[in-house]
Amino acid sequence: SKFPCLSSSFLVSRRGWSRWKKVRMLRRFGGVAVRGLSSSAQPRTFEALAASDSAAAGLARSARTVGAMLGDCMSKKQGSALLERVEQLRKKGRAWRKALADEDEAAACATLEEITSDVGKMSDVELRDVARAFAHFLALLNAAEQEYRVRRLEKGRGTGKVDSCAGTIHLLKDKDVVKALSTQRVEIVLTAHPTEVHRRELLTKHRRCTELLRELETMQTTQEESDESSSSSFERDEVRRELRGVVDALWGSDDLRRTKPTPQEEAKGGIAVIETSLWDAVPSFLRRLDATCRDLLGGDSKTLPLTSTPLKIASWMGGDRDGNPNVTAVVTREVVAAQRRKGAAMYLALLEDLRLELSMRDATDDFIRKYADSAQQEPYAALCDTLAARLRATVRWADAELAACGVVAAEVVGGGEEKGATPLFTTAELLDPLLEAHASLVATGYAEVADGALKDAIRRVGCFGLQLAPLDLRQESTRHANAMDALRVATGKYDAGSWALMSEEEKIVWLAKELNDGRPLLRNFDALASDEQALPDAVDRDVIATCVYAATKAPEESFGAYVISQARSAADVLAVELLLAEAGMVKKKPRIVPLFETLDDLNNAPKQLEALFSSEGYLDRVGGEQEIMVGYSDSAKDAGRLAASYAQYVAQEEMRRVAAKFDVEVTFFHGKGGTVGRGGNPQTYAAVLAHPPNTIQGRFRVTEQGEMIAFQFGEPKLAERTLDVYTAGVLRDAYRENNDEEDLPQTWRDAMVAVSDVSCAEYRNVVREVPDFVPYFRAATPELELGALNVGSRPAKRNPKGGVESLRAIPWIFSWSQTRLNLPAWLGVAKLKDVDPLIAREMYDKWTWFKTNVDLIETLLARTEPHIAKLYDDALVPKELQPLGADLRT
Repeated sequence: SKFPCLSSSFLVSRRGWSRWKKVRMLRRFGGVAVRGLSSSAQPRTFEALAASDSAAAGLARSARTVGAMLGDCMSKKQGSALLERVEQLRKKGRAWRKALADEDEAAACATLEEITSDVGKMSDVELRDVARAFAHFLALLNAAEQEYRVRRLEKGRGTGKVDSCAGTIHLLKDKDVVKALSTQRVEIVLTAHPTEVHRRELLTKHRRCTELLRELETMQTTQEESDESSSSSFERDEVRRELRGVVDALWGSDDLRRTKPTPQEEAKGGIAVIETSLWDAVPSFLRRLDATCRDLLGGDSKTLPLTSTPLKIASWMGGDRDGNPNVTAVVTREVVAAQRRKGAAMYLALLEDLRLELSMRDATDDFIRKYADSAQQEPYAALCDTLAARLRATVRWADAELAACGVVAAEVVGGGEEKGATPLFTTAELLDPLLEAHASLVATGYAEVADGALKDAIRRVGCFGLQLAPLDLRQESTRHANAMDALRVATGKYDAGSWALMSEEEKIVWLAKELNDGRPLLRNFDALASDEQALPDAVDRDVIATCVYAATKAPEESFGAYVISQARSAADVLAVELLLAEAGMVKKKPRIVPLFETLDDLNNAPKQLEALFSSEGYLDRVGGEQEIMVGYSDSAKDAGRLAASYAQYVAQEEMRRVAAKFDVEVTFFHGKGGTVGRGGNPQTYAAVLAHPPNTIQGRFRVTEQGEMIAFQFGEPKLAERTLDVYTAGVLRDAYRENNDEEDLPQTWRDAMVAVSDVSCAEYRNVVREVPDFVPYFRAATPELELGALNVGSRPAKRNPKGGVESLRAIPWIFSWSQTRLNLPAWLGVAKLKDVDPLIAREMYDKWTWFKTNVDLIETLLARTEPHIAKLYDDALVPKELQPLGADLRT
């Protein structure tokens, strides 16, 4: 049996810390004997890991290789003293961890004191160099682990892991799997949240390390299987030489960004992930998925339709202006144009390859008439030439857009100007001719050719479109309210400030009337974008400018959603709809998506959704479809992780019921971060299945943020695995057993309501009510230093004058992670011990959401180290504030 101890007795005294950390020991939860995760069962050395997993022998070799190379580089550049100091600390650190694992409290205490003393004697320069050494060593180990993960994936292909499409389809062979896959849609939204501290230059070098380590391991495997030749020895030496060069370059590079990245640079980094990884990973994954369906379900008829797009990519980079004044309408226009230009260049390269492959002259008569100038011309080559001419025209259009933004494109795209060639603006303009070519090839006996590179091209177009990653726009609801007030004042019919004085019901009625009337309130709406008297704040004026650009200047399909952060009422949604309508938007409307992200807003969301759907004409205007975003990071910062997580669960249940009442197809958009405290879960498959029953229904939209983008998608095979897990999870959800058991036992709900209320109260009492909390937080953690890092383009706070309540969730979480206290992950969670033990056991065994959350809490507790947090307090916190730190740790 397994259930973690959730008591709050995290004793930090030297006598007590081992009592806290004994996760593996027999525990008692409300009188029920259970056993937690065994820390001793996890391998603590490369040797132990290799013994448990044969593929890990390569990881051990790679780790030794990069470690030795880094050591050689350090000695060469800065002398042997630095390497000796680092090695001494590393060995003492291993000894300390071993003592902790062996429960040798005296040895652990003595070793940690020795480490602390050694570090305390270092100069600032020595501290910097030692910190750099460990940072680079751990980054190189991550590169080695990436290589190891890829080899494990290759080794495990076809084994039918449960959290894979192969394993899931095997479980569902008696279901209509192909139909489900053909209609489901997983959309991954890349965001520029400032959690990736590495510069792009360093990330590129880390990825090259991974590639070179893979080459070395391939050579090692070949050598083990056959006699070594002189040529293989030479090749191995060359790879090692290049690897040493990359390690040397890493050590010699600046670790820090000296200036903040611009939103344009962030967007460029996001597109680089598509170009270098997802561009190949998506068609490769879909080809494997076809093969899996064919093998497990039987026959070619059981593969995905050519036009199905189970995967889509979107982006917030260059569109998310919530609390980020650096993202303006001009910036968004520049990012749209730059992505269109990059997309056109990538499709041009693809068409060049297709032209060489599709050299056949046989084609249907209709195809020849449409695309070939004469009977002698190769019809498919002629089509490629026509599309290439239009793509080059698209590049020229993008160059003109960039020039209007004051930017000159650095990358040259070859090819002259073809007379009469017009730019491509919609995906169909590129996709439809490729589909016609595929049909013609199949009809004339070239089905194998049609299902080769052309099929991959069609699927790329279906996934990425011309924009590569359509942008979501995001802005805070109060900004829209300011714009609405200015709009009303500009009509001459209303007083300044009158919008704020109206009740929500009055706003909804007024907005519905104006939207249904169809006549513009202002004929010169765009003039508000430059009217400093009407809108003194530049950010408020940008709301108008952004609406005008989206409505009248941006190409179709440039935007996916318009997300309203801090959404609190139906009027917030209707206000954005009216602003876009006033700007002139008719056909190409982005989806208007309310984001509910505080506890009160989540609890109030179903009521507001009902008011929105009841608003006259709204459902007709949106075609009976609604997207809703659920905020994980900010709700956890507002109410504590436990209360927020349950509120998110209940809100989704209730909103789905409201949608069903109005016959609305609802899609939930999950705004999750990488860390557990921000809604992340390393077990993606389990996380998907932990959502409330019938809230996914084949439609799943989720953010991937910061460092998780590189981790999940930075390498093509790892990207394939990530796509595989998401696709499998959404497919499994469609047929999971409890979808018909929506009504949880009332005893479970009563238990969670009670514990959530108490947990929230305890969390808020500490964070909001304790007078010394904010001073302690700022003294003990690097909150202010994190805010000064040049990690992202946006400020650390939405309101620079505010306190913790205005702090972004990312620095809030990262600050506590740095001290190893991880307070946001567990504060208030101890109240779970008040749940009746038999009910708790039943909930854990039968409720996926509860089990997933408990397992995550257990993981975070295992990673929390109050004794290290105490060292931070001793060194940084004023004496009068230290009792608060001791209270938090106990």
